[in-house]
Amino acid sequence: MSRVLAVLLPRSPGGWILWGLAFLALVLVGVRFAHGLGAVTNLSDAYPWGFWIAVDVLIGIALASGGFVMAGVVHLFGRERYHPLVRPAILTALLGYLLFIAALAVDLGRPWHIWRALISWNHHSPMFEVAWCVMLYTTVLILEFAPAVLERLGLGRALAWWREGAPWVVVAMLTLFSYAMTLSPVWAGLTFGLLVLWEGLMRAGVMPRDRQMPILLILAGVTLSTLHQSSLGTLFLAVDRLADPWQTPILPVLFFLSAVMVAPAVVILEATFGARAMGRRPEQPLLMGLAGAMPYLLGVYLAVRLGDVVVRGVVFPLLEPSVLSGWWWLEILLLISAWVLFSLPELRWRRNGLVLPAFLTVLGLVTHRLGVALVGISVPGAPAYVPAWSEIAITAGLLAAGLLAFRILAEVLPVYGEEPESQAREARAGGDGAGRLPAAGVDGGRRRALAAESASG
Repeated sequence: MSRVLAVLLPRSPGGWILWGLAFLALVLVGVRFAHGLGAVTNLSDAYPWGFWIAVDVLIGIALASGGFVMAGVVHLFGRERYHPLVRPAILTALLGYLLFIAALAVDLGRPWHIWRALISWNHHSPMFEVAWCVMLYTTVLILEFAPAVLERLGLGRALAWWREGAPWVVVAMLTLFSYAMTLSPVWAGLTFGLLVLWEGLMRAGVMPRDRQMPILLILAGVTLSTLHQSSLGTLFLAVDRLADPWQTPILPVLFFLSAVMVAPAVVILEATFGARAMGRRPEQPLLMGLAGAMPYLLGVYLAVRLGDVVVRGVVFPLLEPSVLSGWWWLEILLLISAWVLFSLPELRWRRNGLVLPAFLTVLGLVTHRLGVALVGISVPGAPAYVPAWSEIAITAGLLAAGLLAFRILAEVLPVYGEEPESQAREARAGGDGAGRLPAAGVDGGRRRALAAESASG
């Protein structure tokens, strides 16, 4: 019990604040379900989507994109040197999606009907595709993170079963997804046949096979993420009250490009602050490698974003002083500033030099998403929507819960790579003298799992 308390209890004033915010959110969620949405929100028939959709859904899903981007970079494109960054990114993505689901349950009028998307196939609604992608991708994230739990518990046989069984779970999921989206047995059969052939060729040694993570699992994550990151933009194409700077037919493209753009920035921030919270040194050489890609990602997004307003002929309205034009320019200036800073090689070598441009990139994405979901929407004849303090408090509490969950899981599971020497000595001694669970590095966890597998075999 003392070990559990040592992990759960805060060790700093910031930790107590996070627990306080999480508890306040829990109380407000209870009020919401007891008295309805009107008790805690300023939502109305004119503005049915508000702060929660903007922040918890549009922003939260985009900031969780580091999982599929890093997994794809390492396991599909062979950039093995970035492997130490993959598992923390997957954990961040998993927690982000679980919090998104929790926030959606609070926002929906009848959240207990959310399962109906599995049987009520409305192919005319982008929400149908988004719902399926989110549910399946959350399952993929759970499967991708499962080895950390199995390694920590020393379940070598279960880990071997995971390696053998995960690809076939993916085959079943993507085949069902293909049929659900197309209602075509032909497409579903082609999907099934292609995936089975691919897995068979890898097992036969004809095609390369990743021994750490099943390729089909990574492929499913990248595919499902790509689809619903862009489909979130499709949802707002149907909004006829969206202002010109954001009402564009390429909004799904912008949503996808911005999600890919922000992924390395989120990984940089997570790796920097997460490692320090765990008493580790950030993987600075790897973060510098990610930073080297940022000017190109930012440049592509900015070129498409600026080219869009030029092609649509809305440049001159953006030169007129207004709240809408000011908000649009704020996004552009934040991203241009990040592009300039990431383009300075000498800045990458400075300690904390990557934090500011990464933070500016995140702020640029946040500005764009808020522009689409809040600032750019106006309903004539209806009172303007202003989020209630309780809406903001619930979102802050969910974020606090995510940060607390990350810290706790990073302490008890092999999320990071090799342990700092101080933690390694404490682990060999059986703890840190305060009853805290010994830290578990990835390599140590794998050794325990392999030893258990050999013993059980």
